[in-house]
Amino acid sequence: MVQGERDSLTEPDPHSLLFGHDDEYSEPEPAGDSPRRSRVERAHHERVRRHRRAFFAMVAVVVVVLAAIGYWGYQRYENRYHPKDFAGSPGAVVLVKVNVGDGADAIGRTLVNDKVVASVRAFTNAAAGNAQATSIAPGTYRLRTHMSGKAALTLLLDPTSHISNQVVVFEGATVIDVTAPLAKAVGASQAAVTAAIRDVASLGLPAGYAGSSGAPTSVEGFLYPATYTFDPGTRPADALQAMISKFIDEDRSNHFAQDAKSANLSAYDALIIASIAEKEAKVAADYPKVARVILNRIAAHMPLQIDATSAYAAKLLNLDPTKVIYATIDSPYNTYTHNGLPPTPIANPGGTAMAAAVNPASGNWLYYVNGDKTGDLYFTNSATDFEQAVQKCRANHWGCG
Repeated sequence: MVQGERDSLTEPDPHSLLFGHDDEYSEPEPAGDSPRRSRVERAHHERVRRHRRAFFAMVAVVVVVLAAIGYWGYQRYENRYHPKDFAGSPGAVVLVKVNVGDGADAIGRTLVNDKVVASVRAFTNAAAGNAQATSIAPGTYRLRTHMSGKAALTLLLDPTSHISNQVVVFEGATVIDVTAPLAKAVGASQAAVTAAIRDVASLGLPAGYAGSSGAPTSVEGFLYPATYTFDPGTRPADALQAMISKFIDEDRSNHFAQDAKSANLSAYDALIIASIAEKEAKVAADYPKVARVILNRIAAHMPLQIDATSAYAAKLLNLDPTKVIYATIDSPYNTYTHNGLPPTPIANPGGTAMAAAVNPASGNWLYYVNGDKTGDLYFTNSATDFEQAVQKCRANHWGCG
């Protein structure tokens, strides 16, 4: 045997480090071998066994991790492209609320919580394929449980599913105009809404607004014009408070009360003037001029003689404003027989009228009347010119009676 062959026989087998020698389980050596050699070999075999166990344990861990990753990836794929979705006939009717600012994911989560759809992805996939999905308005919708994502989206886009719980306070609306729509929206009686409107002290009117006799006695003027959405069952007082809170926000952002003080007006008087301007003017350019006429007549100790205030008095008395003589109606809102401003606003003014009240135009006008068929007002400080303008208005049927 050559040297190379002897070396190959004596060199350690690298595979034996993990799996042991081929003769690991061979017969024990003769009793004549030394005890020390036997102990060394047994220790070596034990190390080999430990290494083998560690290796197989490591392989098992890797297999489990890879399986978990594979399952997770599969589930993501399935959830994205084949999400859980209900099929068959829908179940019971359920009311679903869509909040302001809710996108497809938020709506999907609500639908899952209300058991309308089986998964968020079933709904968002349907929404992604429909350009109208972004037009879902806030509010309460009548849907059914166990619907497919596509069917739920279809109902959310169907106007008949949207429970009408919106209240539009238009510019110049009065509390009388607001009562019926608010009652319908929240599912309360008109009597309940009227009671809430009359409980002025509980409605949290903004600080700094006081009439000549103290705190305001009416919420008129504080229900800021906007579109409001209320859930069925909302307390009328809470709904009214939302409108008042909107007014407070507008007051602060536009510095209405602060500007009123700069114009030597109380905030409440400025609000009353704004409400009159809202009812009298039809074009934006006339709002600050109406405000100036009001201030000029007060300064001249002249009665305002404004029909809109008497019309408001008629509404409060449940009379038809078109069938009363404004100069004779028995009310503190009759500005023909009572000098100065009426006791409260006569409507809920918008931002344009409010800005005009605290920034009145410069002029010496004392009178105004419709100057054309579109409603532009003609302003003058001459009583003679005013009478002639009134006759012209009547002759042309521009709304002067």
